Amino acid sequence: MKKIDWKVALVALGLHWLAILAAYCLMRGSDPNVGSLFSLLRERFTTAGDAPHYLSIATEGYQSTGEKANLIVFYPFYPLLIALFTLVTRNAALSGILLSQVCYCAASVVLFRLLAKDHDERAAWQGTLLMALYPFGIFTMGVFTESLFLLLTLLTLYAIRKRRYGAAGAFGFLAAFTRTQGMLLLAPALYEWIVSRKSRRGWFVFCIPLGFGAYLLINRVLQGSFFRFLEHQAAPPWYQTTKWISENLAQHFDMAQAYPGLAFIIYGAQIALYFLTAAALFYGLWRGTRTCYLVYGAAYLIFTYFSGWMISGGRYMLCCVPLFLIAADIKSERARRLLLAASTLLFAIYTYLFLRGYAIM
Repeated sequence: MKKIDWKVALVALGLHWLAILAAYCLMRGSDPNVGSLFSLLRERFTTAGDAPHYLSIATEGYQSTGEKANLIVFYPFYPLLIALFTLVTRNAALSGILLSQVCYCAASVVLFRLLAKDHDERAAWQGTLLMALYPFGIFTMGVFTESLFLLLTLLTLYAIRKRRYGAAGAFGFLAAFTRTQGMLLLAPALYEWIVSRKSRRGWFVFCIPLGFGAYLLINRVLQGSFFRFLEHQAAPPWYQTTKWISENLAQHFDMAQAYPGLAFIIYGAQIALYFLTAAALFYGLWRGTRTCYLVYGAAYLIFTYFSGWMISGGRYMLCCVPLFLIAADIKSERARRLLLAASTLLFAIYTYLFLRGYAIM
């Protein structure tokens, strides 16, 4: 790695640990009964949200019957890597945490390199810091798929940018084997191949949706139907269905009013992120951000907000990489500073709320 790569990785990871330490000191100051830092992190990083489900799959595998059969809604690549790491660490929870933090550092480096191909170093730092200080960035530190998916998405976009379609197909396949949104990477890859018209290896981009196909095959082999995961998603405790975006936004607004304590944490944030992302995409179009990035950003936004009963919108949008690519196109120094300051403040607040046990998923 180059010297700048190490600097980027250390700054990105250091900002997260600084926020964690600051939140912990604040918690200790208001409640002396708070346990040790590492016991707190182990509890939050391995029991919040979907973390226990990934650990269950990593240690026990998918179940074809019984109460854990519904865990097939979670894609296999992340728990598979945890299982492989556990062969060395002998501890699945530790493996998941280390895997996420290593992937997050690598993702920060790839983002910086991607930005540096089209911008100067200062603009590359701007985009990288905004990813590091994204308000829901705490999810890159624990047993969640965010870090791995960020890394695979950025590696795919980097390969697309360099028109290395074989690598794009391979990384995109793994992204689609990690989360549903991974198959959307076919859109920017296909766009760039069609526009370039120079590569005979462009057909490799069609490997990207095969990652989703491999996941469907697991459904078929284990539970008898390619789309069994959809049945489990629609049932308790997830209640995940597909609705028009307008219906989902209206539901978020209603939920924010019905549960005011959660409005700022979950529903209000999801509504705000939708309109802020849409505005960012239009800004990127105006500023001349690369079209393939905008294509992916629009596809990601639309697909994500088709999800009914969404309570993890803030976390999902962390992986909308075009947001950080567009940020590097901001020319106003005042706007850059205001955006960075607002993001830093929200990052600190959400990190504290997460460690305090609030319903941030």
